[in-house]
Amino acid sequence: MIAAFIIWYKRTKRSYSRSPRYDTTNNTGTSSSRKEYGDRVYSHAVPVAVPISGDEYYDEITSIEILGRRSEMESERMSGSWNDPEILEARIPMGKLRVQQLINRGGFGEVFLGTYRGRAVAVKRLLPDRSKNLREVEAFIVEIKIMLSMDHPRIVGCLGVAWESWTDISAVTEYMEGGDLRTVLERFEQEEHRAHGFDDDKLKIALHIAEGLTYLHGMDLTVLHRDLKSKNILLNKNLDAKLTDFGVSRESADITMTAGVGTSLWMAPEVMIGDRYNEKADMFSFGVVLGELDCQQLPYSHATEPGTGRKLPGTAILQMVAAGQLRLEISQTTATGIYDLVMACTSLTPSDRPTAAEAFERLQSIARETLTLSSRGVRGGEEFAL
Repeated sequence: MIAAFIIWYKRTKRSYSRSPRYDTTNNTGTSSSRKEYGDRVYSHAVPVAVPISGDEYYDEITSIEILGRRSEMESERMSGSWNDPEILEARIPMGKLRVQQLINRGGFGEVFLGTYRGRAVAVKRLLPDRSKNLREVEAFIVEIKIMLSMDHPRIVGCLGVAWESWTDISAVTEYMEGGDLRTVLERFEQEEHRAHGFDDDKLKIALHIAEGLTYLHGMDLTVLHRDLKSKNILLNKNLDAKLTDFGVSRESADITMTAGVGTSLWMAPEVMIGDRYNEKADMFSFGVVLGELDCQQLPYSHATEPGTGRKLPGTAILQMVAAGQLRLEISQTTATGIYDLVMACTSLTPSDRPTAAEAFERLQSIARETLTLSSRGVRGGEEFAL
């Protein structure tokens, strides 16, 4: 779907009024940060000659030698990954980790419920077919290292990493028994029949997400989530929210990123069209999540074809969002402050979007105003921790 959109965009590029690219100068890092996280690109295009006669036989032998050397280099790279001090320090013996039932499966990995030292944990692994791909394994190790570097109450904590071989590496994280936000919103809509708009629970969740993004974007080397959506926001039984799934996260030094990463309905226009982007792309996704919290439906569920009433296909939604022709639908009962924040976060121009810290401050002000008008000020104050 994203590929089809990019083709459409390139064909209409001359007539499309693009927003100015966001200045990323201040977030540019050095090449050493890429080496630190193993963010490298390896070519697997090795020519193999077909022997017919004469010198071509030696061309084939040379090609076989190249393939052999490449295999040795890959083994050396994996050996380097295992010897990484951060990975070694965080290693959990497989014998101390008990893996139980499958609780979630995605396009790249699967998550199991487990126990470690008497504590319920989540055990994340690559899918079996992907665990055989060296580059997939290295990317997973990068994700684990990113998780290990973080320590914040609004980020799902990584307790360690376990493995017996490079094909069964497992990230051990805290278990969030409340499930993901998408599932919770479906329950709100279908089972609890909650009113659309923002109640105490939804406002608290929004605050927690903004707080988590503030932490990510405020790190010494800014970390972009790049795949912020309701499925990647987990909750505990008290509906405290935490961010997870940094499989496509990168430091902002890796700024020449292209479309094809993340999930399209939450994706910022500049990411859709392959422009440079920075943490303001996360803020667009945050605005979309705010819209989900409001209506409890998937983004742009209200979008239909004129005349027929049929739901718009995904490619049409992407085109209209990128062109500024389709915006999120917000409930009439939603507070003006939240409506204004959603519109600001989903602005076509990245520089017009608030930072995570600014969004967090605005939500705090809205929460204070809500508490002032509420007869449950003590309870609300405890929830919002204001």
